[in-house]
Amino acid sequence: MKLSCLRPLAALLLTLGLAACGGKASYDVSGTVSNLNNNGLILASGGEELPIAAGQTSFSFKKRIDYGSDYNITVKQQPAHMTCGISGGSGSAGHYINISAAVSCTQNAYSVGGTISGLTVEGLVLINGNETTTVAKDATAFTMASPVADGRNYNITVSPTQPKGLLCVVQPGTGVGTMGEANVTSVKIACNPV
Repeated sequence: MKLSCLRPLAALLLTLGLAACGGKASYDVSGTVSNLNNNGLILASGGEELPIAAGQTSFSFKKRIDYGSDYNITVKQQPAHMTCGISGGSGSAGHYINISAAVSCTQNAYSVGGTISGLTVEGLVLINGNETTTVAKDATAFTMASPVADGRNYNITVSPTQPKGLLCVVQPGTGVGTMGEANVTSVKIACNPV
């Protein structure tokens, strides 16, 4: 607790000391990176671009900024198959010794769904991994509740407990795949009387 009070005071004393000597305090524009699994992320600040490699956990721009100068760290380019956001990436230099932004990345995810034919009663349950989705009577389309991360596999199956009087199956070649960069809408479920 005491250190949090001393940090701004130390920054102020450093700034005043440098000002008394005729100099200006300058600050690193830096931060941390979390969950970056893919290459392609490029950050920008004050006209400078900084590529960030997959697995990298910190960054620092080469150009320092002077006390009182505004800074604005932005995402110039998102990494492949991911979306990154920045917190603490803008402000005015001078409150802290270093500027420290936090870049957090998440894998893009998309929905899996498709069409249903012949469903005339309640009771159709679709499964993808640990997730189940119950489909309403007379539905002609479905979307699983949980999205699937880009690059992950999906495998849509019908619950062994079938709707009463029907046999519902996933049409071959439509329920299994690897998620790409768009929603999947091509899964086909056919229900027929038994």
